[in-house]
Amino acid sequence: MLGIPTHLAPRVNAWSTVRAFHAAAVGSVVAAAVVLLLWGLADPQVRVGGAVLALLPTLVMVGVHVQFATWRSAVAFLVVGGLCTWWFASAVQDQVPAGWVVGYLLSLAVIPLVLVGGAGAVPGRVVLWSVGGFLVGRTATSVALVQAGAPPQPLVLAWVTLGFVVALVLVTSRNTARSERVQPELLRSAREEHVSAYRAGVEAEAAAILHDTVLNHLGAIALAPSGPMDPQLARTIESDVAMLTGRQWLGTDTSDAEPEPDAVSRAFEAMVDEHRAEGLDVVVTGDAGVLGSLGSDASTALLRAVGQCLANVRKHAGTDSAEVSVFDDGSSCTVMVVDDGRGFDEQETGADRMGLRGSVRERIGRVGGDVQVWSSPGSGTSVMMTVPRSSSAGEHASVGAGPDSGRLRSSGSFTWPPPGFDGVIDRGTGR
Repeated sequence: MLGIPTHLAPRVNAWSTVRAFHAAAVGSVVAAAVVLLLWGLADPQVRVGGAVLALLPTLVMVGVHVQFATWRSAVAFLVVGGLCTWWFASAVQDQVPAGWVVGYLLSLAVIPLVLVGGAGAVPGRVVLWSVGGFLVGRTATSVALVQAGAPPQPLVLAWVTLGFVVALVLVTSRNTARSERVQPELLRSAREEHVSAYRAGVEAEAAAILHDTVLNHLGAIALAPSGPMDPQLARTIESDVAMLTGRQWLGTDTSDAEPEPDAVSRAFEAMVDEHRAEGLDVVVTGDAGVLGSLGSDASTALLRAVGQCLANVRKHAGTDSAEVSVFDDGSSCTVMVVDDGRGFDEQETGADRMGLRGSVRERIGRVGGDVQVWSSPGSGTSVMMTVPRSSSAGEHASVGAGPDSGRLRSSGSFTWPPPGFDGVIDRGTGR
């Protein structure tokens, strides 16, 4: 019961045990009816119809008690079951010759009373109800045998069933008590793991945004010519400083509202226009509107990752053109950034270079996506970013390593520049 809250474990355990008892009670009634019918087929002179008929009310009361599962239905079950057991014992004693078969049949009739289980709320009460059911059944059979002048029957199978019920309840109660001691530690460990994964994801996103903004701004300022700062550079720095000093990048909005498709398309076009303004000839193919059908996390991640890929083309590829292709296959959305520049060997990229690793690969990975890079010196670079469209992909839009490590949500609307986009300031850092 480790997956159940500690305060609910005893009740759930007892409830499950009682449900199993009720199924066994039905099996006992059916077994008694089958034995009688087989006996009647073997000896046509024996009339078993009355005994079989006496079992039907008990079977009905099992269903009633299962439906309501209250102490009133349990009492009604014992009252009706006791009368039916007396009726059954009288009919069996009249038709079946004395012997072990009588004791076996009477035990099968008493067993449903032993397995009454009560309301099933407290394990100890299950035992009390079972003992009460056994006493009712034992009394009913004894009265029937005395009236018929027959010798008493030991009802061995009913005694064994009662002992099994007591042992089972004791064992399950002990296991529940053990889980009550262990479960708080397990829950505490799971909570600490959840918090650690969430913290790691926040730190990873913060590092990526730091690379996309502050580091690029510092490099641009260092390389800028002397004199007044470029107005576009000043506006971009001001926007990013406002974003960093606030909490927008943390995604504090927990609503499930999806971004407007047109807003995503406009943000995508504005991002491409920024790079074109800086001299990069960007050709867009496909329908950028499909990005709006993704969740806000996935859309934001793709916009930021594509912006970083275009920034890498301008900084490192040695070419002034790039192509961005957007396509959708129904199960995933893919964006591909291709250039015919100088290319590079990703294995030789320094560990301190966060552009491709942190701002593209890890960022797309946090929303359940995948990134593939094809490049080699002198042959250009192709970066393909794929994000699944399924709802499970949205659950992977967490800041940790798994779907239960906490969501890092973004706001439901897009503005340009989006938080973390480096705009025109992309000089001085590596891929």
